[in-house]
Amino acid sequence: MIFILSFKVSNNLIKFKELTNFSEKMISKKALFYSISTILGITTAQAQFEPQQVISTEVEAPYISIPFDIDNDGKLDVVTASNQDFKLRWFKNNDGAGNFETEAILNESPVFYLSIDFVDLDSDGDKDILFLENNPRNVVWLENIDGLGNFSTEQIIIAEQQDFITSVSVIDIDNDGDLDLMTSTTDTFTDKISWYENTNGLGNFGPEILLIENVMEIYPPVLKDIDNDGNIDILTAHENNGPAKLVWYKNETNGSFGPEQEIYQFDFLVSDQTSITYIQYVDVNTNGKKDIVITSHNDDTGTFVYWLDNLNNQGSFGLLQPLPNISSNQYRFFDLDNDEDIDVLLWNRYTNNFSWLENSDGEGNFTTERTITTNIDFPADATAGDIDGDGQLDVISASISDNKVAWYKNTGLGIEENYPLSFFLHPNPTTGKVKITSNQTVETIVVFNLLGQKIKTARQSNSIDLSSFESGIYFLQLKTETGKSQTHKIIKK
Repeated sequence: MIFILSFKVSNNLIKFKELTNFSEKMISKKALFYSISTILGITTAQAQFEPQQVISTEVEAPYISIPFDIDNDGKLDVVTASNQDFKLRWFKNNDGAGNFETEAILNESPVFYLSIDFVDLDSDGDKDILFLENNPRNVVWLENIDGLGNFSTEQIIIAEQQDFITSVSVIDIDNDGDLDLMTSTTDTFTDKISWYENTNGLGNFGPEILLIENVMEIYPPVLKDIDNDGNIDILTAHENNGPAKLVWYKNETNGSFGPEQEIYQFDFLVSDQTSITYIQYVDVNTNGKKDIVITSHNDDTGTFVYWLDNLNNQGSFGLLQPLPNISSNQYRFFDLDNDEDIDVLLWNRYTNNFSWLENSDGEGNFTTERTITTNIDFPADATAGDIDGDGQLDVISASISDNKVAWYKNTGLGIEENYPLSFFLHPNPTTGKVKITSNQTVETIVVFNLLGQKIKTARQSNSIDLSSFESGIYFLQLKTETGKSQTHKIIKK
């Protein structure tokens, strides 16, 4: 069984090799950038990164770099953990410009974190910390006491048991408005997937309810709406009858899942020892449908990365297509150059290289590797988030051998063209509706959070309502009917 270190924010699984969400294919690639005035020249941009800015060298062997607003002040802080003293820490983003305070401890208990999730388990409006720990293998949560970065001591949800827990995810599986837990477990011979009901919405969970059983080497469930019906399905892989098989299970609602539906199986004669070691669900070719990216490993031929095209948003996918420039690295997907297709963030712990690949045509053809830094020793994790609040996704890293947690500013430089355009947003700050005045017709308004995740879209409108959003900083990407765009920062009070 292969374990994949991961973290998740809210209900979106963000593995240490991750993805972003986009909804429609662009006719031509137009760049986003941060607007500091209401009238300026629009630029298309290529992401470039400034030299490394060190957050800390005091954490022994850090192996996590999670951007998350721990103290709810609208600025992304950084969470990390040590592979020596095994404490969970965070560094406060002091001024929103990437200047960090010294560490504060979130959890003193010495454990190794296999996954970390920031979710509201007790339905009180703030994000708690849920994690799967090793030695012992427990599912544990820390209650967010005040929303200011203070958390309770460990509360064990699922204690070490005969079946070995390999993953934990959050999902409202019974559609009752609170977050339940889904786990994958293994024993000596077979694996299974189960769920635990949040019985009162306060973080108290019922007994195990079996969903899928008697499978070999099951991959931790990837929870996505495969058939576009509004229900979260299970995407996974197993090795029941030979080499790895990629499958999904339809959510029939209220905690019931349909039979296994095969997506792809490696051929036994040529790949009898093939395993699927990683699965991601991302829009590789920017056509509004999420594709599947997998990492496979064959005992004879090595490790490879492939993607399968989503044909119809109903669970049908195409054949394997290679992504050859990624296979030797760990990776996550982000739109690093703000052109509305996914790029690839890469790190290689053995060559000490931290880099990215541009999705050059928006259709999954990635350019040559571009180095971010080599000033890093045995990188264990890399991710992205807008650290300095300028609308560009910066990147964050944790490296074990040099005890370094660091970030790299995305300058968004590389000007290719200019054209005049003006937008005026008011009121800003706002408590709800934002009105847009422009010298051109507004075609779409897209709202992004500080992690670069698209969270709302409005079309053919000169306003958008943010009243349901939490207080904080957001970015409104405004597109005209001619395809030109600007991005403006908006503060929700």
